Amino acid sequence: MRRLALATALALVTALPAGAHAQVMASEHGMVQQRVDGTTITIEYYRPQRRGRNNLFGGVVQWGSTWTPGANWATTIDVDHDVKIDGHALAKGKYSIWMVPQSNAWTVIFSTAWKRFHVQGPDASAPQVKFDVKSDSAPMVDVLTFSFPDVAPDSTTLVMQWGTTAVPLHIEVPASNQAPPPGA
Repeated sequence: MRRLALATALALVTALPAGAHAQVMASEHGMVQQRVDGTTITIEYYRPQRRGRNNLFGGVVQWGSTWTPGANWATTIDVDHDVKIDGHALAKGKYSIWMVPQSNAWTVIFSTAWKRFHVQGPDASAPQVKFDVKSDSAPMVDVLTFSFPDVAPDSTTLVMQWGTTAVPLHIEVPASNQAPPPGA
């Protein structure tokens, strides 16, 4: 009986087509990381593609709806020191990122409940940092992209871009080498 089960299993495995592989995800996993004066900022996300859709914001992503900038699981930001994002304090830790697009300003939400499926929305009972930012126009990008195009000794700009829309977030980091106080 054991030989029959082994022979059956072997036959099933060898019967699979040579090209049988796991299905490619429609929105592949991505990660971008930037270090600024000893502070590491890491973004993890799944990258949806435009796929010929021209009306991404106000169409695919409805105006006024809460959306994680990505797909599958909520996009996350992890900072290993306290930082300020657009002047708002964000304590060391990992957060899910959510955005509410509007035609004139976007609301950005960082939630301490970071392990969330993309359609769940942020956990309203979890601590959050929430503020409004302005979006910009940018050259066309087919795949949702996070980048750090500007890096200074004490700050960086994190940009979320998809289609012709970009949302810049200015991040300030604490100085790692502060000068000693006078007379020390």
